[in-house]
Amino acid sequence: MAPTSSAIAFDRQAGRLVTGGLGTRALVGALDTYGALSRPLQQRGLYKACRLVGSVAWSGRTATIALGPDAQISFPASDPYWNRMLLRSYDHEPEMARFLRLLAGVDYGFVDCGANIGYWSVFVASRAGGGKPVLAVEASASTHARLVANAAAHADKVRTFHRAILDRSGIEVRLNTEAHEARGIAAEGESSNGESVTSIAIDDLLEQQGWAARRLVVKLDVEGVEREALAGMERALGRDALVIYEDHGSDPSHGLTRHILEERGLTVHLLLDDHTIPITRADALDAHKQDRTKGYNLIALRNAGQWPELAR
Repeated sequence: MAPTSSAIAFDRQAGRLVTGGLGTRALVGALDTYGALSRPLQQRGLYKACRLVGSVAWSGRTATIALGPDAQISFPASDPYWNRMLLRSYDHEPEMARFLRLLAGVDYGFVDCGANIGYWSVFVASRAGGGKPVLAVEASASTHARLVANAAAHADKVRTFHRAILDRSGIEVRLNTEAHEARGIAAEGESSNGESVTSIAIDDLLEQQGWAARRLVVKLDVEGVEREALAGMERALGRDALVIYEDHGSDPSHGLTRHILEERGLTVHLLLDDHTIPITRADALDAHKQDRTKGYNLIALRNAGQWPELAR
């Protein structure tokens, strides 16, 4: 998909803008400088700066990011969650990219729960991720439409589903009013944006798609219903599925990891930029979760011996 004249295109591998006028280049350069200078402070304020520039200068425009020669994603250039990817100084979950590259030579299927616009689905389906088959699930209708468009170039590998992940299938749920990156099922008493969607349990999805016996990596980014999602994939966990989940820095109790370790009895590893480390106690995360605005990616599974890549 070639970018239009009003689009902003950035090649992550080359680290340069492919399209964009002088004004765009100047703004990207200024944001990039701020991103680099603010690294010691976990790039505090970068999201707000990108939101301001996006809303004022890039409203109505599209941005396209090339993740590799056969992988690209597009999104509204005004979106600060994704337009930070136009900056060389910002990297989206490098620890996840490193781990998925380690798995490139492994035969597995990728289940992307809370796929958003398809960043990781496209990456895993591309050559950089090993060209894996993907089931990508997104609850928001507008975000799912963007996911479908981004996955179109890999239609032979990526199947998309407009569903909400839950412990049971066929339940009608409503989504909350949060921004797309935090949008999920509205809790009791929480405001809803009025959008309804049907739920699906992961085990049911796997059965329907003929993946019940496949080796699996399941990414859970389902905004507060991770426990329900795990309850809906008992059969997959019993077959040594590897689950990548997020424990957010805003939770000093590490509640989800505590649940996974103490109540589910799973093995947990923390993904870092250059290696993984085992986590045997939830409070061990105190030393690592230093940024309250960031989500920390971890792995949960029954038998770590089935995945030797965890030791690398």
